[in-house]
Amino acid sequence: MRGVKIAAFALLWAASLSCCLSAASPAGDRKLIIAILDQVTWPDLLSGEVKAPTLRRLAREGGVGMMSVRTARASGSEGAYLTIGAGSRATAVALPGVTSPEGMAFDVDEAVEGRPARQVYVSRTGWPVGDNRIVHLGIGELIRRNQVLTYPITLGLLGGALRRSGLRVACVGNADTQRAMHRELVAIGMDEQGLVELGDVGADLLMRRPNVPYRVTTDPARLAAAFHRVAAAADVIVVDLGETSRVGEYAAYMPPSAAWRARSRAIEQADGLLAAVLRGLSQKTWGVLVVTPIVRDADPEERFANLTPVIFRQLDGARGMLTSPSTRRAGIVTNADVAATVLAYFDIEPPAAMVGRPMRVEATTDDTLARVRADDARQGEAEAARRYAFRWVAVLAIIALWASAAVFALGDAVPPWLRSLARCLLLLLLSAPPALLLVALRPLPMPQMLGAAAVIAMVVALLGSALTGWRSGHALPAVALAGLLVYDLLRGATMLQWSPLSYSAASGARFYGIGNEYGGALMAAAIVGIAALLSGRQHPSSGVERFIAGAVLVALAALMGYPRFGANLGMALACAVGFAVFIAYLRRDRPRWTDVVAVLALMLAATGAAIGADLFRRDADASHVGLFFSNVRSQGWGALAQVVGRKWTMNWMLVRSSLWTDVTIAALGVLGAFLLARPRRAVAALAERAWLEPALVSCVVGGAAAWALNDSGIVAAAMVVVYGVGSFAYLGLGDASG
Repeated sequence: MRGVKIAAFALLWAASLSCCLSAASPAGDRKLIIAILDQVTWPDLLSGEVKAPTLRRLAREGGVGMMSVRTARASGSEGAYLTIGAGSRATAVALPGVTSPEGMAFDVDEAVEGRPARQVYVSRTGWPVGDNRIVHLGIGELIRRNQVLTYPITLGLLGGALRRSGLRVACVGNADTQRAMHRELVAIGMDEQGLVELGDVGADLLMRRPNVPYRVTTDPARLAAAFHRVAAAADVIVVDLGETSRVGEYAAYMPPSAAWRARSRAIEQADGLLAAVLRGLSQKTWGVLVVTPIVRDADPEERFANLTPVIFRQLDGARGMLTSPSTRRAGIVTNADVAATVLAYFDIEPPAAMVGRPMRVEATTDDTLARVRADDARQGEAEAARRYAFRWVAVLAIIALWASAAVFALGDAVPPWLRSLARCLLLLLLSAPPALLLVALRPLPMPQMLGAAAVIAMVVALLGSALTGWRSGHALPAVALAGLLVYDLLRGATMLQWSPLSYSAASGARFYGIGNEYGGALMAAAIVGIAALLSGRQHPSSGVERFIAGAVLVALAALMGYPRFGANLGMALACAVGFAVFIAYLRRDRPRWTDVVAVLALMLAATGAAIGADLFRRDADASHVGLFFSNVRSQGWGALAQVVGRKWTMNWMLVRSSLWTDVTIAALGVLGAFLLARPRRAVAALAERAWLEPALVSCVVGGAAAWALNDSGIVAAAMVVVYGVGSFAYLGLGDASG
């Protein structure tokens, strides 16, 4: 009996001890290192002249990808670390050679203004320091600066969520130079009050190095010792390897060759620091996430896409390309995804304020490092081509449309050759978007990409003209574009991903579905193409033909909003408006406003049904459209007001600064010249082509809706009027019969 009691006591004691250990370490055997290797690119890391065995081993053992760090902002350095720590776009002041408030972190006992940092922190914030070892003295200024943003954001949300889940966070490292303090790593690990429980970010981690421009470097022995002091107690350790950040700050003062050599040596030193940190740690316990928060400046004649390396070696050994629901593209994630990824690693539900989504590894049979190198190079070529393509298409549109307006105003006084020139320019303009889509079928260097686009545009323009005797040359570009876009969306949007006229992964504005550029073009091209097909009939359109045309437009609006394909709520609603006007004409030659309202209700219902497929998804793959409605349901209409405010802020900024505003004004100039001058040829074209006026009205109304409903609305609106007004001008400049 006594033995039974002793055994029972022993079992109870063991169970109590197990519970205590579990409570003391909620993460169990799961721990994570977030290593900062700043201001480098994949070509830097994979160069044959750079010896980085530790980083390459981690890359081969885990998932790799490219990280978008600009997240629709003009700069990739302002608030980069804050963004990772908040899981949402944050901002901060970042001036070269000046300590940013983002980097003003200190060990509690470091001297600041003649006092220990803990005292300065308390005097500035009024918050107690407690047993925390690191304080962020810039937290007050950073909170104030981010409170004026048009969307809610909580700085330090990652560190706070980890702390509230019972996990212990540490920050180790220092990237200071002689010019400025750089302890931005603390912005990743701190909680909402700017506090970190464990770690060392002080100047004691540095040693003098007179033969480099920045005069100091990280002391390998001290960094490794500081890391291993906290490794036994911490669950998450943010470690800044420092060296590449220092080179990034001073690279602008070096010749390109010297900057390259300094960067290469810095990567090798950082690799050695990481090897020392990982030495003795079990791969079954410690995951490693290597991130580059800030994109470095390009050297002269260097072309890259402003995407930074990310490596994630997890405990399960998953290998492949990193992706996330934020991007839905293998090999591309965003900086806002890092926080959600860390929380998911510990099975913690990300807070609603985090807009990022957890990364996952998509298995591939390819050599992942070879693929990421190829994708990075292709992104660089596409981004370089994008700078020219957007400008050239916009300038071509401005010239062609204003030339058309001038011809409308002058009427028969214009020489025939000038009229023909204006029509040629309009045909090239209408043929450019499908050409810039087709060149994305295969990787091409930037010059060849733009050259091929120019050749394809001319071929499409000439073919459209030849097939119709110059009467309806606009029809082929419109029908071709609509068909190509639908095909591409249904097949995975490969052409949209790589087209230089589509969305840009580097800018972080959009990663999947259809962007505002081609979304606007699809709306107008569909309307213009259907109008051209109906007008080309030898007899009035039958009821069946009108029904089919209306059904096609309803399906396109649904496709635009469906999360798996279009996933563009603003453009789906704009299409519902523009298509509703045209369908009202399909129902009745002279529709009443009640017809438009009735059709619009039907269109919105169809679009809503497509979008609603995403509302009830509970997994992490819900699109941003589904997340928007989920946030409205959980947070109320305030979430809608915040989205509207943010979109209008960006839209108004683009209206004031974008060439697409000039394109839209030029299109309005064409309409104004027509209404004032009533040129004979244009009036005849409207009279002969029964569907030209409905198409023009639908495009104008749809363009206005696109402008009002999208964050880049002026871009979408400009693409709508390019096809709508451009097609009308092309026909209105023809001979009296067409």
